[in-house]
Amino acid sequence: MKYPTEHKHIVSNLLDGKFLIYPSPLFVKIQEQEDDYKEFFAESFGYELKIETEYGYLISDKNSEKGTRDFVLFLAVLCRELDYNGTNFREQIELGTFDISETEQLLQQSSKWEILEKTSAANSKGGFEGFINTWAYKNVLTKTDKQFKFTKAVKLFFEFAVNIANEKMKEEYQNK
Repeated sequence: MKYPTEHKHIVSNLLDGKFLIYPSPLFVKIQEQEDDYKEFFAESFGYELKIETEYGYLISDKNSEKGTRDFVLFLAVLCRELDYNGTNFREQIELGTFDISETEQLLQQSSKWEILEKTSAANSKGGFEGFINTWAYKNVLTKTDKQFKFTKAVKLFFEFAVNIANEKMKEEYQNK
């Protein structure tokens, strides 16, 4: 395989748990050489490279990924609170911008805050803003000084949450 000049950057970003988001040149490169990169990550690291329409990421067989769980809980509680406030949460998540301190306040006032208190969303180094910085580093969020916005990669977390909900409903149906 002839690797592009961005190869090391692509590999280090993906191994760091970052999402490559369209229209990033790195995303375009892995999309152009999708089969080669899938083989490279499978053979070199035992990881599966997933390339969706608008983002790419690695999947490992690590079952103890608490960060992802924490992010899904954060997203679930945020969506719940936005919905309670009469906001179309899906539209707000996909298109809106959030003030960091206002979002933290909204979550702390939630009746579900006790769930988040046990996660990195509440206990991250640097507090809630540190949590936002972590997910901005992974390209799931973009962050300015006082605000953040979700990237296209948030769709994966919505899918993950829907799959969990469907499994729970299936279990409950089978147990009746």
